[in-house]
Amino acid sequence: MANSRDIKQLNTGYIGSSITSSACAMAFATWHDGGPLPALGRLPLPLTTICAAIIGYPLLLFVQRRLMDVAALSTFRRADVIALAGLGAALAVPPVLIDIAIPFPHDINVLPPKSFLFYPAIALVAEVALHLVPLAVLAAATSRSKVSVWMFIPVVLVEPSLQAFFSFDAGLQAWLVLGNVSLISAAQIWIFWHYGFTAMFALRLVFYFFWHVLWGSLRLQLLL
Repeated sequence: MANSRDIKQLNTGYIGSSITSSACAMAFATWHDGGPLPALGRLPLPLTTICAAIIGYPLLLFVQRRLMDVAALSTFRRADVIALAGLGAALAVPPVLIDIAIPFPHDINVLPPKSFLFYPAIALVAEVALHLVPLAVLAAATSRSKVSVWMFIPVVLVEPSLQAFFSFDAGLQAWLVLGNVSLISAAQIWIFWHYGFTAMFALRLVFYFFWHVLWGSLRLQLLL
């Protein structure tokens, strides 16, 4: 269970994540040639990340106040860190298998060393836009006493629906992406509900490392 000190640390974790992501975005911008970026196109990464960080904090507070029993959140311990790392790695296996069976375009990833700056920044943007915003809509529509697990299904499906809609393949690949990202999104919402935002953000970072950074580099040699 989280005590009052842990609750303060939960929101401090969001602020720390936001500062780190914004710093990564600004560092990336000094290194980037100005071409289109995955998920963002030509939107400036620093401005997008900073705006997400600013918008996300009141949304997080609103969701906590309306939907969550923050005091009941579990404290994240060393064993949980190991489990989260393993979960992030496991969640990266299905998209790798999809990529092997029906390859994605070769340029879907930002490659190292730039990836170590890009993905921490875009992870914050994704969590705010694809999870905190839908959760805030749910929080506005209901309350903690009325919430049920079924109400989270639309929240879970926001990211996979967008991913499938913008999929590079309109057939089987899009359906596989829908199922795969639904699994990832459901795991993240579960982590958020039990451990808070920082743990959810960390899970995305681990997933991004295995899928976008590690496999993103290997696939260029193995598949293309």
